[in-house]
Amino acid sequence: MNVPATADQAFEGFSEYIHLWWPVSKFSQFGPGSHVTFERGSLLEESEDGDQQLWGKIVHLVAPETIVLDFTLGMETAPPTHVSLEFHEQGSGTEVVLTHDGWAAGEIGQQQYDRYTDWPEVLEYYARFMGAGGQAER
Repeated sequence: MNVPATADQAFEGFSEYIHLWWPVSKFSQFGPGSHVTFERGSLLEESEDGDQQLWGKIVHLVAPETIVLDFTLGMETAPPTHVSLEFHEQGSGTEVVLTHDGWAAGEIGQQQYDRYTDWPEVLEYYARFMGAGGQAER
């Protein structure tokens, strides 16, 4: 997907302002009123009451180029999957590439995959936040 911003702006919009664009009404443990944030090397969701759920831990970060997470999204009993975001500045915008892999074997892996397949819709919220009109250019 492409967003109409520099790599610095695209990276900042994803990492520093995720609480403004993440669709918690559709994709969250705690629902409306909660917020998602990167804090202390982790991706967390926090409820209105201050309860927190760990979604992932940052294992590699090179601003404004790459964020790599060991991703659990509340499935801490399963091995983490891996989410990688890359920000490639191109002309008047930035290509944002998200790769999600590292599924566990068997039924646990299928449960992970079923739970984690909404990235295209989630990234549409991010793209609109970053100023992409309508459907973000892919």
